[in-house]
Amino acid sequence: MIEQLVLVRHGETEHNVLGIAQGWQDSALSERGRSQVAKLAARLHAFGVDAIYSSPLSRALATAEAIRAVTGIAITVLDELKEMNYGGWEGRNFLDVRKTEEEHYRRWVDDPAWPCPGGESHNDVLERMNRAFEVVRGARRPVVVAHGTAIRIGATALLGAPVSFARHLAQDNASINLFVWRGGRCVLKTWNDTSHCLLKDEG
Repeated sequence: MIEQLVLVRHGETEHNVLGIAQGWQDSALSERGRSQVAKLAARLHAFGVDAIYSSPLSRALATAEAIRAVTGIAITVLDELKEMNYGGWEGRNFLDVRKTEEEHYRRWVDDPAWPCPGGESHNDVLERMNRAFEVVRGARRPVVVAHGTAIRIGATALLGAPVSFARHLAQDNASINLFVWRGGRCVLKTWNDTSHCLLKDEG
């Protein structure tokens, strides 16, 4: 039975720096991102992790690999952990999307069932994150490596909150989000913790 779940977002990518919507497209970790995931992995070593699950996108897998290198635990890849499919917005700057497609963007934010053009809605991501959690619950102390929007929506599923609550949740690169189970109830203990990233690099 699951006791503890750690959700972590991948390290910073080149597209994150530029404010570009990645979605199902990909971008390599930046130099800062590589430093972030090394520090993240070192910190997670103390969490007693017994399983690693990851999105198949390379930015998440690179983060999961750093954790595997420290813990020695094999990575299980789950397609359900992918970031939201932003469809026609992928590869574009979000600020540009907000300006040029304001009406569609606003409805996407306000209506969980309204999809990105050619992509997914918040409810679509909620459904597959719930499927992922059914698999993850087979471990006792898993760590799950995913993406900003997917994690924020996944948190609402774990806590039984409306999916619209996800818009109020910050999620920074290489952050730690810790959930524990008490009396069969999921409790959020830590959210968006990036304190490990503030540590100075050695050498």
